Amino acid sequence: MSISRTKMMERAKAYFADVDAFNLVSILSHLTDDVILEVPTHGVRKDGLDAVRKSYINRAEAVKESWHGDFQFIPDEPSSHLAIRLAVKRTNADGSYEEMDNLTLLRFEEEHIAQITVWMSGNNSLT
Repeated sequence: MSISRTKMMERAKAYFADVDAFNLVSILSHLTDDVILEVPTHGVRKDGLDAVRKSYINRAEAVKESWHGDFQFIPDEPSSHLAIRLAVKRTNADGSYEEMDNLTLLRFEEEHIAQITVWMSGNNSLT
């Protein structure tokens, strides 16, 4: 069963809000147990919820504050994919500040994210 375009966009906004809030339990609640996280621009691939959990724990140590927004969505309802162009503003733990123009592709299974692929224009915080 595919997820509606509206629901994909709602779920994506909720996911990014939880990422910005550093709410690990809520972030993981959006994901399937066999989720895949990829950052092709930095050669990163994590398979499964445990590996992805570690990436978000590492991110919380590396990033002090973040904002994801100015979303431009391109949903593909039949394939349950959502392409997103978004702005990211981030203050890192070392005090450095970055603004990025990223592309993220989400693949959904039912209402959960099964794959996250991020083309990140700045430093990778998802190690």
